[in-house]
Amino acid sequence: MTTSNLKKITERDGTDTITDGALTDEVQQVERTTPGQTYGRNNMVKWVNLREQNAYTRNGNFQHSMRFYLGDAFGRVDADLTEFGALVPTALDVAVTENDYRFNNPRIDPYDFIGNRVDRVVHHPDYTTAGDMIYGTGLVKKLRTMGGLREGYGHYFLANHVGEAGHLCPVVCNYETSRVLHLVEDFPERENYINKLEAPSYTDNWTSSQFLTEVQGGSDVGANDTRAWQDEAGQWFIRGEKWFCSNANAELMVISARRSMARKGTKGLSMFLIPNSKPDGSRNDYTLRRLKEKLGTRALASAEIDFHDAYAIPLGDNFNFMLEKVVHHSRIALAAAVLGFATRALQLSYDFACTREAFGKNILQYPLVKENLSRVQADITASMAGTFDLIALQDRIDTDASPDADEVAFCRLMVNIGKSVISKRTVDNIHSALDGIGGNGAIENTSSLPRLLRDAIILENWEGTHNTLYMQVLRDFHRYQHDAVYLRVMDKRIAALPATEKALAQDALENLRGQLIDFYAASDDLQTLKVQDVVTLMANLHYYVALTVEAVDQQQTEGSDNKQQCASLFYRNFLAQQPQPRDEQYLALCETVLNIDKV
Repeated sequence: MTTSNLKKITERDGTDTITDGALTDEVQQVERTTPGQTYGRNNMVKWVNLREQNAYTRNGNFQHSMRFYLGDAFGRVDADLTEFGALVPTALDVAVTENDYRFNNPRIDPYDFIGNRVDRVVHHPDYTTAGDMIYGTGLVKKLRTMGGLREGYGHYFLANHVGEAGHLCPVVCNYETSRVLHLVEDFPERENYINKLEAPSYTDNWTSSQFLTEVQGGSDVGANDTRAWQDEAGQWFIRGEKWFCSNANAELMVISARRSMARKGTKGLSMFLIPNSKPDGSRNDYTLRRLKEKLGTRALASAEIDFHDAYAIPLGDNFNFMLEKVVHHSRIALAAAVLGFATRALQLSYDFACTREAFGKNILQYPLVKENLSRVQADITASMAGTFDLIALQDRIDTDASPDADEVAFCRLMVNIGKSVISKRTVDNIHSALDGIGGNGAIENTSSLPRLLRDAIILENWEGTHNTLYMQVLRDFHRYQHDAVYLRVMDKRIAALPATEKALAQDALENLRGQLIDFYAASDDLQTLKVQDVVTLMANLHYYVALTVEAVDQQQTEGSDNKQQCASLFYRNFLAQQPQPRDEQYLALCETVLNIDKV
């Protein structure tokens, strides 16, 4: 555009226009910028630098949790977590991001180069790069080891800072399958399967998967109709289809199949192991119909699979075995996973607030930003305390020859409740973190926040929807009196708290007793509605008490009161029975919760 044309536009628009510095027809550079835009871009660079901090060492609260739960083993594990934490926001995130681009998602090659059916899942090379970093921590063997959940889930939580990554569902399947194989009767190749599952390398290991869902019902597992039959030699085979098969390229598949047509529902189901190869080395008899185009967890190959009398190894005729050894552990893992997502989302949003300016101020100075981030921080910190309390409890149960019956029931109850409550709130928390960044938060090639949100939505519905878990808890109330178990366990735990927190927790527990009276006075139909509020209160009180226990230790060992401040804000947001004022004291609490060393 020439200077004369610029003047004509100015006269026509009647606006003030910069007239010094004529524009010419010559293109000086491809991208043009101004000092103000350079300043803004430099702040974005500062954001990138902040978000590449070690994911473990920057999180003082998580470091304290590891010290609190690991005891004498902390020194050894701390070094491993520090090393892995440096990879998480750098090399691992780069590989996962590249692999997650839509053009790099997995595909199926149905046939080989001469037309033989192979149904090979093809991944981008960065899938292997990311997998080697994740499996290289040895977390599968840590998680498989009885008593090793606390250490293993420390690594697993950090790994989930990059989202599901296409690997973290298989990681859980690997350790669960290995645990099952250690418990069942020996069979040919069992030890080889275990060693391959636990190998600390994606390049060299085998992965496992677990398939329950069929097209006629996901939550209603008792409606499954995939059949298991036995030939005259005693060999088992599987015929039918599975509708949602994540990690479809696994070398080993644990599936449910109907062994008995006479026994209805889940009583007729059994567990089977299907290797991808038959004993003679030939390809097993199943085909992949298609990959699912999912909203999230896109790097994880999820397929529909048809089993054409596939060779199978029985793992027991009791379906409850699968619920106890597989589904229960998957629900623990899901809570830890989405908390990893949410923690990373909070870090990204906090770092952005530290480097972004608007209307002449750093945006972290605005009360609305402080409130938004501190609310998420308090919820994550409390939920983490409750989740690792259950992980430590499961370790005790696994290593105790005669575990306390109330503790076993409490663990089952709170794992089911926690999977629902935490996964639901995580989606909201990541959304809040994204909102704190604004438009930049929605851009896939600016940060991992969109991937974290998409993956969180998917994981919210894995291993039981909210309604499925509500009904499971409702049945356990009536069948096993798990509500009474909860009250007994929490009475003991609350009695050991400091005076102020003890009084607050007792108020919440009395509120729960009142809700339970109202719940049992309701009709069966209304109980299915009221149980939602009951389980949410149970979760919130458990998390508050667990966090208070950690807070006492943090104050004694580190002289820090951050967890106590988080507990105070959590109680105000989720347990207080009266509306709480937004006053200067509240704003000061939000500011205290937002400690850069603890985010």
